[in-house]
Amino acid sequence: MSDSVLVRARFDPSSDRSVSVTIAEALALVAESALDLPPLAHTIDTDSLDALFTTGGDTTGTTPPSELRLTFPYLQWQVTVTGAGEIVIGARSGREAPSG
Repeated sequence: MSDSVLVRARFDPSSDRSVSVTIAEALALVAESALDLPPLAHTIDTDSLDALFTTGGDTTGTTPPSELRLTFPYLQWQVTVTGAGEIVIGARSGREAPSG
């Protein structure tokens, strides 16, 4: 996937800021028009995504394991989120990266 990486972003699992918001902002960087993007929640359950990658709702205060990795398609992009706080957006296989 390194050849098709379009954006790398970071998030802090211990922050009050949701990972889904950070993903939406990163997607806006690769989109021709961020206003035309469908809500991320149309593709993935953002509440579950946020719960998986943040400690906000975790009463034990533990952070997600750094080896935790979730990859999902969103339009023509592939989104990967890791427990280490990294978001990588790349072109999906078989799809051309948008020019812009």
